[in-house]
Amino acid sequence: RVITVGSHKRARMIARLFDDIKIHVSSDRGFETFTGTLRGTPISVVATGMGLPMVDMMVREVNSCVDGTLLFLRLGTCGTPSTKVAIGTVTVNDRCVLITRNYDGFVKAKKELKNGAKQMGKYYTISNPIPADAALSAALERELSKRIEKYPVVRGTGATCDSFYGSQGRQDPWFNDHNDQLIDELMEIHPESVTLEMETGHLLHLAENAARNKIRAAGCAIVLAQRRSNDFLSKEETAFMERQAAIAVLEAIITSPLDSDDKTHARELQQEEISKLYTSKSSAKLPSEKSTFGHMAPVFSGIVTAVGCAVFGLIAWRRYRRSS
Repeated sequence: RVITVGSHKRARMIARLFDDIKIHVSSDRGFETFTGTLRGTPISVVATGMGLPMVDMMVREVNSCVDGTLLFLRLGTCGTPSTKVAIGTVTVNDRCVLITRNYDGFVKAKKELKNGAKQMGKYYTISNPIPADAALSAALERELSKRIEKYPVVRGTGATCDSFYGSQGRQDPWFNDHNDQLIDELMEIHPESVTLEMETGHLLHLAENAARNKIRAAGCAIVLAQRRSNDFLSKEETAFMERQAAIAVLEAIITSPLDSDDKTHARELQQEEISKLYTSKSSAKLPSEKSTFGHMAPVFSGIVTAVGCAVFGLIAWRRYRRSS
């Protein structure tokens, strides 16, 4: 059972909610993984950073070292292209489309412009929808609805984009992205779209096309930006909502069976039980945060090394002067 997030800070916050942490690994590739247990159920949280390539590498490498069914739940943040969805809303994606930059369209456009043509090529492609695991999506909606009271929980189509700027319709005057109509086109084709982000659709695609192990996947996201009105959720509200959604995602994944024969999943708790269980876990320390000295060890090590080199150099210099 794997919860995947982009933010390392969010991964650490989720790891603090585990009953214990058995493994903590940081990678030069930008990944950070915590593996432990919650109510007797083994679970991992992986921070991937941003974008499709990072999700691709994470899912493939996890799949290569695990035997048996894998559950992936993604907890992300997003913008929304829909005027009906307010900031703070938590979205559960029944399915996702992928919006990708069509590089040949830009080449075609340049050629047509040279020839004086007014029509340009198609700059972006919008894929057919890729479904999420229905049972996992239902579990997410159930647990989020228990936990989230201040903002609505909605289901809809997610749009996963291959970049933060061009394929999400952000206007950058320093590049010819030709994307000023992109969000309108998305909403015309898929009026039920509720999110713009950069990971979930590829996770669903890999789950649908896994050959070695069965992979079940679903995702949810907190709406931080309303792309039509340009409203943004405050940092304080974002932190509050991340914790509430994290608890819901944890409950959704540990109470979901891996498959029809799985008996390892935890029982479903009522809202009062969940609140009581997680209240005391907000200040738990991670293995790397046991002490200030532990956190600063690399700095102290560097200082000691530098001083040692300086002393050694001074001794060598004095011996050289004496011999000469």
